[in-house]
Amino acid sequence: MSESSILSYTLKELLTKNIIKQSDVDRYSKRLKAKEAKEAKEAAHAEVVKKVKEAFEDLTKEGEAVKHRAVWEKVGREKYTRDQVLDALRTLRDRNEARTYKLSNNNFQIFWAQPLPPVDEKESGIDAIPGVDEV
Repeated sequence: MSESSILSYTLKELLTKNIIKQSDVDRYSKRLKAKEAKEAKEAAHAEVVKKVKEAFEDLTKEGEAVKHRAVWEKVGREKYTRDQVLDALRTLRDRNEARTYKLSNNNFQIFWAQPLPPVDEKESGIDAIPGVDEV
């Protein structure tokens, strides 16, 4: 049986001729469902990131920092969960489109702001300490 001829058979015909087993079909069906679920989750995350980015940029355009709750309320607390908004903000931080800092060791005092412009240590005249304002 050549490769092109097997493509002309339906799955039911391959099962009937004992070329493949039902366990193979079940395994591939499970794999397909997992792949589709992963793709749907990634697409949903991309949509949340887009909405959160718009809200974040609108809230911080004047240079002020915000807490995640302000962003969450701006995108809609009914539409998105707190975790979805936080994950989207973390994605923005990972892309260097946002930064976080804390004023104390209190985890409820984490602020989100626009990233700082890059400063060359030689030009600034001070020694920079990497990662000081990172959470």
